[in-house]
Amino acid sequence: MEEDRNSIGKSASEEYRRRMRKYRTATGLTHARLAPLIPCSESLVGAVERGTRPPTEPFTRGLEKVLGLDGELLELLPAIRDVSPKWFRRWPAIEAAAKSIRIYQLALVPGLLQTPAYARAVFEGEPGAIPGEVEKAVNARLQRQAILSRANPPSISVILDESVLLRQIGGPEVMKEQVNYLLDMMTRPYVTVRVVPLSSCSTAGLIGPFVLASDDGANAAFLENAETGEVIQHAEMIHKLNQRWELLSGLAQPTYETVKITMRVMESL
Repeated sequence: MEEDRNSIGKSASEEYRRRMRKYRTATGLTHARLAPLIPCSESLVGAVERGTRPPTEPFTRGLEKVLGLDGELLELLPAIRDVSPKWFRRWPAIEAAAKSIRIYQLALVPGLLQTPAYARAVFEGEPGAIPGEVEKAVNARLQRQAILSRANPPSISVILDESVLLRQIGGPEVMKEQVNYLLDMMTRPYVTVRVVPLSSCSTAGLIGPFVLASDDGANAAFLENAETGEVIQHAEMIHKLNQRWELLSGLAQPTYETVKITMRVMESL
């Protein structure tokens, strides 16, 4: 269990510093030579790499441009920035380190595949939603999606209950954009989306959504309810969720049928 934690559950800030040092030294740049290229002070570069100052988005974008990166640092920012509930903060680092991610969703398009407008509508539906906090949450969600744009993205396998496509989050226009984006993502070789039709009636997924992440044999899962969530790394629980996934996979339509279903929804909007 401790080895699993070390492999897949590293804190985002530690992972950020490790990657920053790795990529910086690979280019032969010292703190002094790197700073004016970002641009920032030499002391800030050193402070971020030592972990005494948190990285900001502008700093990270400048750093990635200089080092020739493609989201390897940006993808870690959501877990570093204090914009997510405490119970969620471990998950983005696990998600970013995973080589394969399997997602089952009962009611919503998964966060990794949401458009900004759809994500905003989801967060605005929360009790006591505050506009400024909603935007922070939307930005954090979009930053998590950086893992899909890097040179070696994880494989993403998604099973959706058909109700996800039929529920018009944000209204017809927002949903039309979201469904169109989903169709576009389905053309990517590392993204698979399948739908469990409503005609399946009672399924193993009615109890709620879950996510499974794997990295060279190390496994973790994320379970969420209305008010909280939990990162799971217990082998027996992972095994049970894998069984649930297999049952849902057996009910899910193949990808070509899922495209047809999604296109019908698109046309209805």
